[in-house]
Amino acid sequence: MAKYTMDMVLQYAKVFPENADYGDPKGNRVAKSIADKGGQYIVQGYFTDPDQISQLLEDGLDPEPMNSPRIIDGDAQYGIGKYMKLKRMVKDVKNFTDRYGKPFEKDYGGAPNIVNLTNGMDKKTLWSFEEDGPLGNGTKAKVQFETYSNGAGVRLLNVGITEHVPYTSGEPTEDDKMFMVG
Repeated sequence: MAKYTMDMVLQYAKVFPENADYGDPKGNRVAKSIADKGGQYIVQGYFTDPDQISQLLEDGLDPEPMNSPRIIDGDAQYGIGKYMKLKRMVKDVKNFTDRYGKPFEKDYGGAPNIVNLTNGMDKKTLWSFEEDGPLGNGTKAKVQFETYSNGAGVRLLNVGITEHVPYTSGEPTEDDKMFMVG
């Protein structure tokens, strides 16, 4: 496993228990699968430098696991316009056997640590969803993740918020309401 910490710009950050993607047991195949697994914490992490992508690929990141591109062209206003989906399951229990033959479980899931770095490293605190709010698109952060299974897997570990953009719910503006009927 290789571990990375990169400066990234966040989009669609669902990294708290309060806003995680819990899927939908009555939804499409993907939504059902997420619900069956208990949900996921997920964010689109936009790269801020092409060298970040080069480093990952040189280190063995699989660029197309299961014939799906890992590095995705996205919104040009964020970072360099290319992102990677970073996720972590709410619960991700794996079974192992220790060197003495005794079975044990390890849970690789759970909420990532979200740290407030907006006031600097010396004044860091845990991010509070209730007090600090959810993360809006364009939030800048130091994102820690790891690769595993010879570069085929990527798991979100931690997020350090360096510049917060408040979340907006997408509620219609007054201009939008002008065109709504009914």
